[in-house]
Formats: sequence, structure tokens, C-alpha cells
Amino acid sequence: MKKVQIGARVSEADAEFINLLEINGAHSPSDKLRAIIQEARQRREYSQDFSGAYRMMTEQLGPAGEVLRNAEFKTGRHSVLLARILEWMPEFYAYCISPPDGDEEMSPEELKKYEKGAVDRIVRLFESLLHLELSSQETSYTPDVFRKYIGDLEKLILIITTDSK
Repeated sequence: MKKVQIGARVSEADAEFINLLEINGAHSPSDKLRAIIQEARQRREYSQDFSGAYRMMTEQLGPAGEVLRNAEFKTGRHSVLLARILEWMPEFYAYCISPPDGDEEMSPEELKKYEKGAVDRIVRLFESLLHLELSSQETSYTPDVFRKYIGDLEKLILIITTDSK
């Protein structure tokens, strides 16, 4: 592949940022610029469809998940609650940035379908978290961190279901 030289002037702050930036195997400013371009290209390609967006989000959350698992290993604690939320996030994010059929204009029916898909995913997360609360085991670092919200939500649900009759 033929290479093209590109010259650019950047602020001192940007030059310092590039200097301190750690990117896999990139050491010189030129290597880092190529890595940044490659990353931007991948991000653009990934966001074109659900599976690419899902893969991108999974990769972005990977380091945070690794830090979390290492901390849990060191402390001997585990939050099933947090793990469940982090598992759920890539799919929800990917769904939200992947419009149906890639259309820029969506019909009223497509909008309804898109909305329903987002709500379905949120409800599945909520149901999953409620199922965790049925466990007799500790499911989070802080006991009852989720449970304390259930009473308030129950009141809201009661108001909504009572008013709709």
C-alpha cells in the first residue's frame, strides 16, 4: 500500500496528549496517529450495524470489566448485580445506535418497533435484577443497594396501574 505523508500543526497541549497517549504498539507520534485513524475507521465501520456496534461496545467495556474482575479477585467479593448490568450494556447501546435497516428516515411503524425494542431490553434488565433479589445469597457489594428502590418503584407502579383502570 502506498503511503502518503501528512503534515499537521497541533497545539502544545495536543502534542503533550499524543506524547502521553498509550496505544498498543504505537510509540512515535506517526505510529500513534495511524493508530488513532485505524481506531476511528473501526468505530465508523462498527457502528454501521448491530453486531459491529455490539463488538465495539464490548471492546470499550472490556478494560473496565477487567479492572472490576481484578478488584473482585483481590477482595474476594463479587457483585452479580453489577456484572449483570455490564453484560446488558453492550446490547442496549448497540441496539440504540443501530437504527432499523440503516434507514435515515423511519416510518411511524419503524419508530414504534424501535421504541419497543429499547423498552423490551430495559424490561429484561429490570426483570433480571428483580430475579437477583429473590436470591438468598448476597448479590452486590452493598446489601440491599437495589432493593431500597423497589418500594418506591412499587408505589409508582401501583399509581400507574390504579389510574389506568
